[in-house]
Amino acid sequence: MHIYVRMKTAGRRKDVLQPTQYMIPDDTASLRQLLTAIAENEADRYNKKESGAQLIPFLTAGQINDQAAAGKVSFGAVFSDKKADRRKAAENAVQCWQDGLVRVFMNDTELTALDAPLSVPENAEFIFIRLTFLAGRMW
Repeated sequence: MHIYVRMKTAGRRKDVLQPTQYMIPDDTASLRQLLTAIAENEADRYNKKESGAQLIPFLTAGQINDQAAAGKVSFGAVFSDKKADRRKAAENAVQCWQDGLVRVFMNDTELTALDAPLSVPENAEFIFIRLTFLAGRMW
């Protein structure tokens, strides 16, 4: 089934990115399974990127416009040969939610239980808000 995910960091005004489409299993029935599916998708996406940089890096005007509409313009190069571990990525996503670093909303309703039954409709929109905590001192 297809879903859409938007990411946001608390405290920033303009970082609600364009919705990203994800394909998740049809039997996704809890927030834990949803977080796992999305983390595994992201690990796979990272692993598919080419390592190393282009000899002469450039972006076309169309690529710049498309990336600007999504909220970030970059070359997308990966400078490490290390691959992401799908299992560790899923565990980390669940741990971040449990530690209160991430809030998840489905169609404007906050998901507050990790293993409670969840009915995910086709083309549902999820918003992930990454919370940041202030620490240290002002310079």
